[in-house]
Amino acid sequence: MRRLAAALLGTVLMTGSAWAEEITIGISGPLSGPQAYFGSTWHNGFKLYWDKLNAAGGVNGVTVKYNQQDDKADPREGTLVAQKFCDDDGVVIALVNFNSGVAQSTLPIYDECKLPNMTFGSNPSLTQQGYKYMVRPVANDLAGALLPAEHAVKKLGLKTAVVINDKQVFGQGISEIFTKNFEAAGGKVLETVAVTPTDVDFTAVIAKIKPLNPDAIYLGAVMPQLALFAKQMHEQGLKARLFVPDGGYTPDLIEQAGEANAQGVVVAIQVPPMDASPAIAEFAKQYKEKFGEEPGAYSIYGFVQGQILEQVLKTTKGFSREDLNTALHNVKVSTAVGDLEFDETGELKKAPSYLYEVEGKNFKMIGSY
Repeated sequence: MRRLAAALLGTVLMTGSAWAEEITIGISGPLSGPQAYFGSTWHNGFKLYWDKLNAAGGVNGVTVKYNQQDDKADPREGTLVAQKFCDDDGVVIALVNFNSGVAQSTLPIYDECKLPNMTFGSNPSLTQQGYKYMVRPVANDLAGALLPAEHAVKKLGLKTAVVINDKQVFGQGISEIFTKNFEAAGGKVLETVAVTPTDVDFTAVIAKIKPLNPDAIYLGAVMPQLALFAKQMHEQGLKARLFVPDGGYTPDLIEQAGEANAQGVVVAIQVPPMDASPAIAEFAKQYKEKFGEEPGAYSIYGFVQGQILEQVLKTTKGFSREDLNTALHNVKVSTAVGDLEFDETGELKKAPSYLYEVEGKNFKMIGSY
């Protein structure tokens, strides 16, 4: 089977003929460092889907290869990757930006070079800046910080909280949303504390918080800080229910904090349980068969992005970046997590969110939105 060169991607697709086309997808995320678990397993979900489709001949004869890059969850690295993708005419669409801070730096670059992309950055402001070439196939932080705040006040009866953030785009943003929602639900935020993203010793912060005797603590940060704080607050006798964002939905949280210290930690994430439906259970089975391990936190969304891309290729009028961007923004597709379509800003019209609690060595779902 002959593959046309990337420069010829605009030629007419001849379905069912001996001719086939190949497009390149740029995929980028943290593949090294503390967040490598999230980036690599997210990418694996996409690869699982597309390796099977490619083996079957692709979509109407169009096969996909991927240019995988490590942005290290670092905005500076992310901009280098973005420029690399932009400068490569063979890259016609991208799956990028696991982190909001990285997305904040790279989305202007993708928009300038008109490279359509699906971003994972969850800060709500990202879709409010007028970018024309991005969509977000997961819930934003408005949902991610609403569910835990309402659960804390209305389900657990917690009345007071201290909110901590790491001063990063994601951590600070989602903490501010939690604060607003906690107070709207009837709770009171006693104090807001900022730490640096490199802090590993929270002794002074915990000593400051203990006299306030809060019912809840919300920590807007990422791993390994989430695990370290959970460990240290219990070691230092700070008795409060700890709430954390999606970065805590990893076995590393329990392992690094210590099983006893992690009990009761509440984690909000956009990911359903792997037995939530037959389609999701089948995905989990296929993932384990291919990679020899359980799916990662966002593996299912890598798989879903594969399903979105398949529908984009079925409906696009051509293979230019502009054609694919039009098809991406107008896509309507049934996926493993439900029927998805985007609004005019690139947000999902319906975006589920889930709440889990650490119980033993596992995460138990306790709510959904």
